[in-house]
Amino acid sequence: MMAKSPNGRGSQRTVWLVLLGGQALVAVAIVLLVRNRPGSSQVQPIDGLGGLAHDRDALLHEADMLQRRIHDWRRRATAADVHVDLDLGQDNAGAGSAGARFRGDLGDGTAASATVGSSNSLAVGGGGSASSGAEAGSSSGTCDPNGHPVTTVAPIDPQYLMRPAAEVEAENPEFAALLKKHSNDKQEIMLGLANAVMICQNATVCWWNGGNILESFLEILERSNISNHLIGVTDEETGGYLTERAHKKGPGAFAINWFTPNVKIPESQANTREANRVSSLKFSLLQTSLQLGYHTMITDMDLVYLSDPFDALKRDADIESSSDGFDAMAYGAMTSISDATMGWGGGGLYMQTFTINVGCAFIRATHRAFAVVKRAADELAAQPGWDQQVFNTHLLTQSHGPYASPYATLRVMDIDKFVNSKRFFRSNRAAYIPGADATAPVPVMVHFNYHPDKHARMVCIMDRYFRGKVDACDKFPGGSEPGTR
Repeated sequence: MMAKSPNGRGSQRTVWLVLLGGQALVAVAIVLLVRNRPGSSQVQPIDGLGGLAHDRDALLHEADMLQRRIHDWRRRATAADVHVDLDLGQDNAGAGSAGARFRGDLGDGTAASATVGSSNSLAVGGGGSASSGAEAGSSSGTCDPNGHPVTTVAPIDPQYLMRPAAEVEAENPEFAALLKKHSNDKQEIMLGLANAVMICQNATVCWWNGGNILESFLEILERSNISNHLIGVTDEETGGYLTERAHKKGPGAFAINWFTPNVKIPESQANTREANRVSSLKFSLLQTSLQLGYHTMITDMDLVYLSDPFDALKRDADIESSSDGFDAMAYGAMTSISDATMGWGGGGLYMQTFTINVGCAFIRATHRAFAVVKRAADELAAQPGWDQQVFNTHLLTQSHGPYASPYATLRVMDIDKFVNSKRFFRSNRAAYIPGADATAPVPVMVHFNYHPDKHARMVCIMDRYFRGKVDACDKFPGGSEPGTR
């Protein structure tokens, strides 16, 4: 039956609700909401606003109401087993916000969908603060199906929110242009840093037989066809090496995209290890790329990508990273303690997990991910530190007392796809070695974070998987000492 509108004509909107059914309700509802927004061709007041005010307070109030109504629709759709992919408010990095998408199946098995574009997520608040859709709202909330109130997390501290992309681009036009030119169609970029230590031809900076890690990494980029990359070069020797290399390769060769960062290493890291100085620079560049709206895969060069890592990403978390874990503890393992002096109350459970490795980490351009990066960068700028330890501290420490976590979501990459060298050569050795009898799948990446003979093991992986020498890694011991397994 067609419902009647106030002017006596049948309501086509009600007909569509009947035809599409409850599973498509959320799709139609969001379309109606957008059509009723001020400025649309069929403008009507939002319930409770009493008009189409354009002053700041009224618009903020309207945004709050819109968020609540979207939240309510999403809750009901989820309860009805309708898949809801709601980007609105989840990723407000500018170009990264595509809109809200709702998908459901009709009774006959066909798909019903609606897409509502959004140039940015809704923000509620004042004083320059902004919050994503997951953060907006108040403790009063709404009710979920079982009657319990739904509360929301407080907004991020404004000092850790990303600045407008246009403002950041105006301050970094060259870097912004490089990101735009070399990122893929999802605005994703691989970002690494290189210096003369990685070339290991200058005895002043490389006094051990470390091998030319940079050259191997460049071959890896070409072999795996990772064209959406940028390499920041930190010294003239490395820049000269890349320039001469490109000249020798000729114009038809795989292009290596490199630049010289216009960023200073913090004074706090001046007298620390070279790796720490490079890492502090990495976080400075990462802050800029995220604020410009580019989802960034930070990479070290002592690793081998055997295929394009972007093809293996899940993209369902703020941060998706490889792990230093080499067993189930990479994902988190429950364990216990027992204190006999406490009698029957002496037991306790706790969770153990390995730190993630920021030598291969995909960081999405969201406020939550940025907050972790900025906190780590601020700490490294203020005092010496190991970037991995500092980053993990801010990512994994839970809120307590006056400390508020950034609440960034984390996905740990599959440890048999994004493999560290201890997993490959030691803890799961039987699945990889000997190569002729390997049962493990071909990795996406192998990272030599556990072994000092990095380059030699890099070459064996390249020989095995790129050149078909299946026994190339069989001679290497499991640990760093001969004879270890």
